[in-house]
Amino acid sequence: MAPERSPDRRWQRTIRAAVQEACATWKIQAQAGPVTSKHLEMIINRAAVPILGSMQDHPAELVTALVPSLVRVMLAAAIEVMADERRGRGR
Repeated sequence: MAPERSPDRRWQRTIRAAVQEACATWKIQAQAGPVTSKHLEMIINRAAVPILGSMQDHPAELVTALVPSLVRVMLAAAIEVMADERRGRGR
């Protein structure tokens, strides 16, 4: 198992936290009515800031190579949020 401080683990935590925050923000905004595409774009952009910030010091080639893994982690985090919601553990 990789050490907890490995870059992979840090990126996974950063991505999961950003996705969880985006889902929570969407949920709050959706309580007031439909979330417009403009608001959804704002939520996504806000969630991307910590993810992109964690990669800014790395070569573009590395970041490009990591995109498929990053997308998988983001999708897994979104599914975890939905599963938690179904189990009644959502924020």
